[in-house]
Amino acid sequence: MADKIVNESVADKLNSKLEKSGKLVFAVCVAVAVIVVAVIAVSFACGKSAEAGIEQVDSISYELTKDAQELKGDELAARQNAALDKLAALSEKSGIVGIRANMLIADLKFAQKKYDEAKVAYVKAAEANKKAYTVAVAYFNAGVCAEELNDLDSAAKYYGEASADADFVLADHALFSLGRVNETKAAYADAKAAYEKLNDLHPTSSWGQMAKSRLLALKAAGNIQ
Repeated sequence: MADKIVNESVADKLNSKLEKSGKLVFAVCVAVAVIVVAVIAVSFACGKSAEAGIEQVDSISYELTKDAQELKGDELAARQNAALDKLAALSEKSGIVGIRANMLIADLKFAQKKYDEAKVAYVKAAEANKKAYTVAVAYFNAGVCAEELNDLDSAAKYYGEASADADFVLADHALFSLGRVNETKAAYADAKAAYEKLNDLHPTSSWGQMAKSRLLALKAAGNIQ
């Protein structure tokens, strides 16, 4: 009974306050409604913008690959450069548009053996959305580019990023590459850590077996304990 009396008393007081501040409450409600409408409008606009961006990337990709097998030399380079020019603005987008634009740019730059520019584009693709499934792929490819540039510190960094995704289909490969690069750098303790992690995770896989072989070789050479 006491609880009921308290609740009724509180309700009476609340009703009284609401009556006195009716205009304020109404104003707040209107403001909230305006905000909700604005959020919906922005979300709709963003969705439309992303859809348009994806269509642009698809169109550029189609133009790039259409009858491409018939192109050689200057004609092929001209088509690639035309695609790169169109992708430039899209590469600054975030989300799926930025990912796809930068991945396509990176693939083209890699094909042109412009590994530094390819690496930058792969990293931008990874950073466009850190939750996307393409992050590990982009970082792995950035590691490959860094190796081509003999930038072993960056290669180790990006292989490490790629190997951190347990769902990445090439996670074992990335871990082995991390160990291999560190071994080349004479960072034997880091190489050992990567090889041991790979061997612990997947000892029977081909990469795991190779990691075990490298551990034995490093021990035999006296580089690790």
